[in-house]
Amino acid sequence: MAISSADAEAYLVVALFGLLVLRAAFRLMYGVPARTVRLVLFPALYVAIYVGELTGVWYAGTGSGLANQTYAALGADLALLAVGTFVAYRFTFRTVELYLPTGDVRWHYRLSPLLPVLYVVLFFVRVGIETAIVGEGPFTVPTVAQFDAISPLSLYALFAVDALWGLTTGFLVGRNTAVYRKWQAHLDEARAAAPLP
Repeated sequence: MAISSADAEAYLVVALFGLLVLRAAFRLMYGVPARTVRLVLFPALYVAIYVGELTGVWYAGTGSGLANQTYAALGADLALLAVGTFVAYRFTFRTVELYLPTGDVRWHYRLSPLLPVLYVVLFFVRVGIETAIVGEGPFTVPTVAQFDAISPLSLYALFAVDALWGLTTGFLVGRNTAVYRKWQAHLDEARAAAPLP
């Protein structure tokens, strides 16, 4: 099976993305500065990309003869997004370590690499399913005609791809929300403990 140059570029992006996430997981083990941009902007961007993907699948699926299956799959995607957010939030809130390095005024935080590594594994599983079973390159959205012609195995594999994406999006949102809330609580405690001028 020949891979087009566009698909080869997409797979290169996937590989680089996985390496960046693993590098970030390594850095998180040793501590990084707590910054609003880091904690809010990346999950917001990721959610926007995910919503764009779901919108494309919803449009194609509901325009085809598979509307009922598409609605059910979208419901499952949203449920997994909520589950991923809840689990990651609870885990991270319990395990994140916030600290002030000596001589620094910015809070830093350390995290277990478990969630980022699990995220990368599920990300590569998702891309593998999309490539091997659905027969699409990463970052492609099926058309109405493709939905009407899709085999049952490929259809459920496509729904599994979106479900995994929902779960990992939840991991990212829950993790960063927990770190942000705990960081803000530490800032509030520090302000309350500061002597009045």
